[in-house]
Parts: sequence; structure tokens; C-alpha cells
Amino acid sequence: MKLNTFQAKLLSRFSLPMKIGVLMGGFSSEREISIRSGKAVFKALADKGFRACPVEISSHDFCEAIKPGAFDFAFITLHGAGGEDGFVQSFLEKHHIPYLGSGPEASARAFNKITAKRIFERAGIPTPAFEVLEGENWKEKAEKLVYPVFIKPADEGSSIDVFCCQDPGELKKSMNGLIEKYGMALAERKIAGRELTVGIVGNRALPVVEIKPKRGFYDYQAKYDKTSGTEYIVPAVIPDAEAKRAQEIALAVHRALGLRDFSRVDLMLGDEGPYVLEANTIPGFTETSLLPKAASAIGMNFQDLCAELVRIGWERNQDEAKTQSQNQKVFSS
Repeated sequence: MKLNTFQAKLLSRFSLPMKIGVLMGGFSSEREISIRSGKAVFKALADKGFRACPVEISSHDFCEAIKPGAFDFAFITLHGAGGEDGFVQSFLEKHHIPYLGSGPEASARAFNKITAKRIFERAGIPTPAFEVLEGENWKEKAEKLVYPVFIKPADEGSSIDVFCCQDPGELKKSMNGLIEKYGMALAERKIAGRELTVGIVGNRALPVVEIKPKRGFYDYQAKYDKTSGTEYIVPAVIPDAEAKRAQEIALAVHRALGLRDFSRVDLMLGDEGPYVLEANTIPGFTETSLLPKAASAIGMNFQDLCAELVRIGWERNQDEAKTQSQNQKVFSS
């Protein structure tokens, strides 16, 4: 098969055939979305001429699906627990398999919304006021909150089990299920304004995307059901200064959490400027996903985006391996 210029340069530089394992599925509540993302990435890489193979994960035992030596590089599309919390990254590192994306510790920091928001506060990154509701006194805290608020699990994605509560009565009704299922929840002040997201590829912030859901908020159905009527404005029609500020804040989030290769940062644009909601270390790669939409605004189609991410992740892994080898030589001499 004839290689394109990008592939020829990549393989020439590192002198080894590259087979890419696209990890998908998993055991989280986002399994079906992950499979959709993985299939789309696999097809895009195959269409670009890469040697790619789909690797479907179906249990907590990654050894059943990930065989050392089966592929040279992992493109992770596992959303939620197991994929975004550092679990699969730790497994891959243990077995010396290079992969795309953030490392175990950074993934864990971003995945836990409470941990992430505390990091935002320490770094001076604007984020909505919040309370952690747990234990015996969560009902007392609920009475003191400024409503409306969103309540959400600390470590779920795709707006699963997220509720917008207008008063303490609504919150307590929703909280009973969350406490039983998760043991705690994050209560976050609702910011009135426009919903934005900023994708990061390498060290570059992509154009800002505005999300306009027809439902009450950007919930699971608004995200993944094409009939929900959600509109995406790419790039967002906002003043240049506000777009630049949103991009700067997204990059600050990416760095504060210690992320690498790519991410997507969700924000609300309120009267006082952008507020960060969360960072996604494995954003979606489906037909309605936001990172591909942002990339398309700079002329990068879905296939090119997947290839560019492979380049970024592969070169970083090779550079890290080279540095490690040089350090070992220094210490052994």
C-alpha cells in the first residue's frame, strides 16, 4: 500500500512498522458511546492507510483483550471509568505499550470533578462555586446553597446522572439516588449564559464551539441523539476577545491538570466571563462529537484529525523513550 507523505515521514523517522490498536467498549456506563467512537476512529485510520485493529474491551481484566505485542501503539477511545480515570493507562505502561493521551495521574485528576475543581481554584482558573455533598450533613449543606444548582457524580461522564435543581426539595429528591449509587455528589452553581467548549490538539487551542441544546441543558440525549435538535455553532459567534479568553483558559486547564496530546474543556460564558465546568481527557469521536467539529473549522477533517493525533502521541512516546535511554546512559557511566 502506498504511504502518504505524513506516514512516510513518520515511519522513516522511527524506522518501525506501526500497528495501532483502537481500544473501545469498556465497562463504564459510556460503553456504547465508546464503541461508536472506536469504530469511527478505526475506519478513519484504516482509510488513511494505517495498519489499525479494533480492540473491544468487555471486562475489568484488560489482559483478556490487550495482548502485549499485538500492536505498537494504542489509540484509546474508552470513555468513563476504566478509560479516563487512569486505569487503562496504568495497564499499558505496566506492559510497556505506548499510547495516545494523558498519563494515569493526570487522567485521574481530570476525571474526578471535585479534584479537578480544587486544582482550578488553586490555579486561579474561574469555575462555578461548588459544595461536596456526602455523609450525614449533606441535607444541611443543601439548605444553604444558592439555587439553581447542578448536582452530578464526581466521576461520571456524558452528563449521566446530572440534575438541575431549582430548590432544596428538588435537590434532596435527586440526591437520594445519587448518594445510594455513588456515596456523594458535587453540587455546582448554575451559571446563566452560553455553553462553550474548546478542544486542545497538541499545544493548540482549536476554535471555540457553542452548544445550543433544545432541552433544559446539554444532557445525555442532547449529546448523542441526533433528533434532539441540539445546534452547534462552529466557530462560536462571540467577540474575538471572549473567544481568545476561552481558549487561554482551556489551555490553562490542560496545563494545570498535567494533560497531554489532546483534551476538550467545557465552559459556560456568563456575564463575568468564562467559567470552567470540566476537562475531558478522552472526548468523543462520534458523528455528533465536539472535538472533530472544532477541528473541521480549521480545515482538518475527521481522518486528518485522527492521523494528527497519532503523530502527536507517537512522536511524544518516541521522544520520551529517547530521553529515558539517554538518562540511563548518563547514570550508568
